[in-house]
Parts: sequence; C-alpha cells; structure tokens
Amino acid sequence: MNKSAPFTARNPSPLHDDLIIHFPHFGTPEQGYLAVAESNQTCPFPIARTYWVYGCPNGQQRGGHAHYQHHQLLVCVSGEVEVLLTDGYEQKIFVLNDPTIGLYQKPLLWGDLVHRNNSALVVLASHPYAEADYIRNFDDFLKIVA
Repeated sequence: MNKSAPFTARNPSPLHDDLIIHFPHFGTPEQGYLAVAESNQTCPFPIARTYWVYGCPNGQQRGGHAHYQHHQLLVCVSGEVEVLLTDGYEQKIFVLNDPTIGLYQKPLLWGDLVHRNNSALVVLASHPYAEADYIRNFDDFLKIVA
C-alpha cells in the first residue's frame, strides 16, 4: 500500500492531528452494544451523507482518492479495514477493527483502504456525492498539495 512519493516532512501536517474519534457506547455482553455518532459532536462536521461498503473479498483494495472539500469519518463496524492516509508529504497507516472508533479523513488527505475479515465499513460524509470533489489520480494529488 505504500505510495512511491518523495515524502519529506511538512509542518503542520494534518496527519499530526488527532484523527481518531472515540464514540460513546453503551451495553452489556448479554444485551449487545450501541455506539453513537452525532453531527458536530462526536462527528466533527455536519453529516450530509452516509454510506457503507461491505461484501469485499479479503484483501480487496478500495479508496484510492482524496477530496477537495469533503470530510469523512470511517467506521469499521465488522471485520477489519487498513487505511493508509497521506498528505503527500507523510503517510500513516491505521487499522480499523473496533466499531467504537472512527478515523477522520480530512479534505486533501489521500486514502487507500484494504478490506479484511468480511469487513463492513460505514462512512459519514460532510457533503452529498459530487464527482467534481474527487481527486482520483495520485500524481495529480501530489501536484495539488505541493
């Protein structure tokens, strides 16, 4: 999953921010559990769109893009998703496998995802789908963030 970019440190990098969100959760092993994400509270932006990715073969790569303006909160509610985020200068890998934890993908952070163990990934997004907001070519992304 490593991108072959000439990474050099840049400060401040959005990868230095605390991108992990811990959701309040309630329940017991006997009853089950409930976790909560709310706009502008546990989710750092208003939620305009929610979608989920599931049924991916083990090791399936997805993502492979960044957004100009859209914010996303990634929550793996089942299985495991490995997420590589890069700002074009640094990169960081996160493993999502706990439904009480979300990963905040800010605008202009490139994301590559690998799905494992029958994963189900829920994504909370700040905007409705807009193809014009996607950056799908990594070389173009590097030019934009340079």
